[in-house]
Amino acid sequence: MELRRHLAEGVYALSLARTREEVFRVLLGRASELLPELHWFLGQVREREGRREAELMAATPTLKTRLGAAVQGPGFPFFDLGPVREICDHHRPCWVAEVAASPGLAPPSVVEATGLRSLFGVPLVFEGRILGLLFAAGFRDEPAAHPGEEVLAVIQNLARIAALALERIQVGARLAETALLFRDLARAVHDLAEAPDEDVLVAHLFEWAARLAPLPEWWFNRYDPSARTCRTTHWTPGLEAFGTVEAIRRPDPVEGDPILERVYLRQKAVHIRRWADLPAFPGRQAWPGPLRTWVGLPLAHAGSLAGSLSGGSYGDQGHVEISEEQFEALQSLAETAGLVLNRLHARKDLAAQETRFRLLFEQSPDPTALLARGLILDVNKASEELLGYPRLAMLGLDPIQMSPALQPSGTPSRAAAMAFLAEVKAGTRNRFEWTFLHASGREVPCDVAITQYLLGPQHIYHAVFRDLTEQKRAETERAALERQLFQAQKMESLGVLAGGIAHDFNNLLMGVLGHAGLALEQLNPLHPVKRNLEAIQKAGQRAADLTRQMLAYSGRGQFEVRNLDLSAQVEEMLHLLEVSLPKTVVLNLGLRKGLPAVTADASQLQQVIMNLVINAAEAIGDASGTITLATGAQHVTESAARTMLVGQDVPPGPYVYLEIADTGCGMDQDTLSRIFEPFFTTKFTGRGLGLSAIMGIVRGHKGALRVYSEPGHGTTFKVLLPAVGAGLEAEAGAAEEPPWVGSGLILVVDDDETVRSVARQALEMKGFQVLEAQDGLEAVDQVRARGSAIGLVLLDMTMPRMGGEEAFREMRLLQPDIRVVLSSGYNEVEAMSRFMGKGLKGFIQKPYGPRELLAKIQDGLER
Repeated sequence: MELRRHLAEGVYALSLARTREEVFRVLLGRASELLPELHWFLGQVREREGRREAELMAATPTLKTRLGAAVQGPGFPFFDLGPVREICDHHRPCWVAEVAASPGLAPPSVVEATGLRSLFGVPLVFEGRILGLLFAAGFRDEPAAHPGEEVLAVIQNLARIAALALERIQVGARLAETALLFRDLARAVHDLAEAPDEDVLVAHLFEWAARLAPLPEWWFNRYDPSARTCRTTHWTPGLEAFGTVEAIRRPDPVEGDPILERVYLRQKAVHIRRWADLPAFPGRQAWPGPLRTWVGLPLAHAGSLAGSLSGGSYGDQGHVEISEEQFEALQSLAETAGLVLNRLHARKDLAAQETRFRLLFEQSPDPTALLARGLILDVNKASEELLGYPRLAMLGLDPIQMSPALQPSGTPSRAAAMAFLAEVKAGTRNRFEWTFLHASGREVPCDVAITQYLLGPQHIYHAVFRDLTEQKRAETERAALERQLFQAQKMESLGVLAGGIAHDFNNLLMGVLGHAGLALEQLNPLHPVKRNLEAIQKAGQRAADLTRQMLAYSGRGQFEVRNLDLSAQVEEMLHLLEVSLPKTVVLNLGLRKGLPAVTADASQLQQVIMNLVINAAEAIGDASGTITLATGAQHVTESAARTMLVGQDVPPGPYVYLEIADTGCGMDQDTLSRIFEPFFTTKFTGRGLGLSAIMGIVRGHKGALRVYSEPGHGTTFKVLLPAVGAGLEAEAGAAEEPPWVGSGLILVVDDDETVRSVARQALEMKGFQVLEAQDGLEAVDQVRARGSAIGLVLLDMTMPRMGGEEAFREMRLLQPDIRVVLSSGYNEVEAMSRFMGKGLKGFIQKPYGPRELLAKIQDGLER
């Protein structure tokens, strides 16, 4: 269990780690707790230029003290020797009990100087890649330690989870970088698309290229296809520090230079991390230099090359690291620039065809767009109306920029667009659904039909959109109805669960109430703990009320209606109400004494009070506020009854009311008219049945309910219940002990030992002899053996093997006149409905106390 705890806590802590340092700290801490006799440290493994390097990343303080300079920084000697090679080559743990016995595993000088005895290492592996090493060292002046199989398994599992956490953190960093790149790239595309001429375009190109990649210098080259040369026409000012203007402007021949041929003739992007590492090329002219890092990006569109964008670092600027994501972003920027450049060049050629085409395009009633290389070439008026953007703002944009980050399927919009476009290109699909973002921010689901065709050398995509908003709204409403049905089914399942819990809880309460009652029976009335036992009984009875609520919730119980003092009911709940409210809410009381009684079920009345108070607190929210509970009496006239929100048909007469007012946000008339609808709720979560349940309770008690509310002025609920002339039920008389002494044999049948124990003690205190049976089969055997000697059977209804109903039938066959009192956690109406006309002598509902049991036994024997 301890190892499982270590593993569970370690996995949880690693799942919460947000940085590599947190992962290292958690892994070292857990390993140290699992094998405290060893000293732990962590190394990170990197592959660089075909060589494997390991660097110490973290270590326990005691290890640094023991090994001193041997563990400081890169080159820690253990990482270059046997254990590390074993771990890295085979991806499995390595344990060396005696390092001195294997001289090749560690330098003898280190072993002798430090007293090193043992080494233990575990790899951190993710998808076949080793990310790091978890190592431990043991020393000769300390007790020897050996990792057992179970401890080793836990450490290996923690190492796997740590590797996963390190990979997650690294991927998260890459994703964040990619998101920033896409954001900047989207802005860059917009700026490039808006450029009115080549000079402005190149200025934007330099600005955004410097943001996308950390190269310090940038320049633009124009390509002459007839002479097969390239010449720099625009550059950043810093480039002149590494060469003269004449040298920068000098044309370079493309043909014969493999690098320039790749950029200009094959139109491929090139990234050279270290220019000095290139093999010597005799025909290459001396560029401004010395050059360190270089990228070359063709500016082309549809096979038409307009030039190239180059960037680099020189001299003391050193080598610059460029990630794959940054290089891909530069390529996208260059592709867009090539598109815009070609568009600028072709604008005049297209002007003659523009007028004729636009007449047909603009008059289409369907939203239509033309796209090329993933960018919008044109849209018609219907598209502007559909998406809310002006036409000019959409030109040159990637449709992804007008789409949410994720499509409804959960797929990122860019990935989904690429997949759809691939199918369109392959001719396997030309219709799909797509969700756009309207300029206002709302989502616009559309059916998209795409046709591709060639316009000269260019692939053009003709997209027609059909708004699916109304269709989706109808589908959403249907889905909402299905969810409501599912919610109702779920509540039915919860009701079954509540009934089962209430049944078992009643048996537990039997132990509490029964033993408390037995203790009171044997206690001197002046004993100081009597009040405590009476408090236990009172709390147990309140818990019993709760189980009756659960049974009613499950549909397997009916409530007990009696005359109640409404003010007393509120006072009994004060502590529960106070602990249920936030500290910012003040609870004020205005309870009137001496009110007429109301005929109600205490549990239902408590549910009404609790629900209304909790609703009032939620209406106040996080702000400070006040909730006022007041009771009183009033006479309701026929005209006043008609103003009630619930119970407009109540008869005129005297009523007792409960009023709950709050200083919360209030409700408008539309909300007020719907608050009692099932499933209607203004909360973020919840099933929305609270007020509809209150409405049912009030109607069931033949009462009325009035609501006053205005936005910003709070809400007041007023519940009115008919007043009755009879006084409150006297409970003292019911609790008096029956003035009799029992005799004879009683058979107690119940599957719960606590219930049987309480019943036995109570009955034996009154002079009875008691037999016990833990299920129906044992009870039948006892009746078969004892026959008429058994004066009465106290029979539980729900038991394993043989339940109460079947046991009763078998006992009646053996002893037709046997007296049986039924016991159950369900109420009498529910339980007795199974035994109608079968001759039961009585029923007692769990949980019960000794006095209630004795009274019921006396009644059953005297019948």
